[in-house]
Amino acid sequence: MRKGSDVIDKVVVTSDKGKKIQRILDLIFDHKRNQLLGFLVEEKGLFRNAKVIPLQEVQAIGSDAIIVKSKESVVKAHRVPAIKEILHQNIVLRGTRILTTEGLYLGGLVDLFFDEHSGLVEGYEVSGGVFADAYSGRSFVPAPEALTIGDDVAFVPPETAQMMEEQVGGIRGAVQATEDRLQESAQTANRRLQSASQNAGEQLQSSVENMNRRLQSASQNTGEQLQSSVENVNRRLQSASQNAGEQLQAATDATSSKLQELNRDAAASLTNNLVDPAEQKIYVIGKHVERDVLTPDGSVLLLQGQSVTLVDAEAAERIGILDELYRATGGSLTANISRNLQAATESASNRIGSATMSSAANLRHSVNGLAAQAMQQARGRRVLQTVRADDGLIIAASGQIVTESVLGRAQTYGKQAELLNAAGLALATAVRSTTSDTWLETKVQLRQGASVAQANLNTFWQALKQKAEMLQTRSTRAMRKQRIELALGRPVTRVILDPEDNVILNVGELITHCAVRQAEESGVLNILLSSVYIKEPEISDQELRAQEHGMAALSHHDNGRSQLESKSISVN
Repeated sequence: MRKGSDVIDKVVVTSDKGKKIQRILDLIFDHKRNQLLGFLVEEKGLFRNAKVIPLQEVQAIGSDAIIVKSKESVVKAHRVPAIKEILHQNIVLRGTRILTTEGLYLGGLVDLFFDEHSGLVEGYEVSGGVFADAYSGRSFVPAPEALTIGDDVAFVPPETAQMMEEQVGGIRGAVQATEDRLQESAQTANRRLQSASQNAGEQLQSSVENMNRRLQSASQNTGEQLQSSVENVNRRLQSASQNAGEQLQAATDATSSKLQELNRDAAASLTNNLVDPAEQKIYVIGKHVERDVLTPDGSVLLLQGQSVTLVDAEAAERIGILDELYRATGGSLTANISRNLQAATESASNRIGSATMSSAANLRHSVNGLAAQAMQQARGRRVLQTVRADDGLIIAASGQIVTESVLGRAQTYGKQAELLNAAGLALATAVRSTTSDTWLETKVQLRQGASVAQANLNTFWQALKQKAEMLQTRSTRAMRKQRIELALGRPVTRVILDPEDNVILNVGELITHCAVRQAEESGVLNILLSSVYIKEPEISDQELRAQEHGMAALSHHDNGRSQLESKSISVN
């Protein structure tokens, strides 16, 4: 519901053009039907009629403006008979004294509350009277079916006073209970927050220590395996050296070859495990090799100081020596380890934080559930202060008795706790018997969240694998960009067609940015990049010569004579 004074002086805006057209001056209220009919936007003057906005023309009542369909929503008052009649009576409600028909004074009328959709008046705010609040001096009078307005006072039936009576104690008792319960709730909340923070810190410290122990264990195992491999090789060499003559020489050659192959395989495996091959390929392109790079059959792939091209990188990948090329260009094997360890640590911290936040959210959800159970205890109590929604809508007015409709409104806008506090109820007292169980359940959820974080740490290498897949995807995009840059300006070796067989590029035409864009939109970019002519063009001297001789050329005719000589002979 809305409060009448909150609407007055709001700007009126049209929804069709977003234009400000008027301001609300007053409300037009039919007391006989207990109904809001519309809003007055322009008063009657000497040479003009009053202008109004009927309630059915209002699309929305916001905290800052009232939205109507168009400027045609503002009409002259005489065009709406019901509004014309109300304005003609010229009844002023503000300050009117409200009495029951039995003579009980309820207070002076200050404001009214109405439903913004139907216009039905739900109650009146009055000042003074037998039910006035001890602090504000105001109270809420439920609206009867009809308000009988006389010259000096307005009458309501006796049932209205009965509806205003407090059903569960006086106002002062409710205020005192509210203060005690709020203090108790605050102390309980502080204890819960401190315990939750301490548990979260202990879980984080334990997770970090476990991860450090696992890393140390993994490092120790790697060293032991390497030592074992060296010892095995040494034993084989010693065994081979015991043979004599040709057998010794043959065994030595075989062992040396096998050792080189073992070292090569070990280095390749280590490099590929630590650095994704796609990332290796991106890294080496454009780098200078620091030593000669040989193929498995002993031929030279790249000489020391030579720059690595895309063709060289693809050739090294094809013959299985991309890892060697990566190391020869100064590629690091430890950079990814540091990044992965840092990512794993951050992931563990984030998961622990997420588990803690989830547990806190579950705690809040449980508290909200308990609040819903306690809402029924607020029925029949008097509201000590106005409860509003976030958009300014009034859920319960100060002095109003909590009814089923008020409870429904509080639940719709998520203001149950505010309504309980306004009615003098504390959630801790209303559900004291179930609070400890809820907290124990929350502690179990926190412990389960820590177990989930511990299990995630056990999958450390799985996280590294996912990181490698992400790097591979990034490397693929970088490779694609580099292939496009290398292809620009080069001719194609075949016709490039889109799915409708339209020619994007013909044989021999140069690849342009426009062609790349069209190929990508048509889904044939890979075909285009696979059809690039990569050889350097060879232009012979004959091709460099023009088809026609110049006027100043010495050699003009086949007999070798100059043009001047030809002219002299023809004259003689």
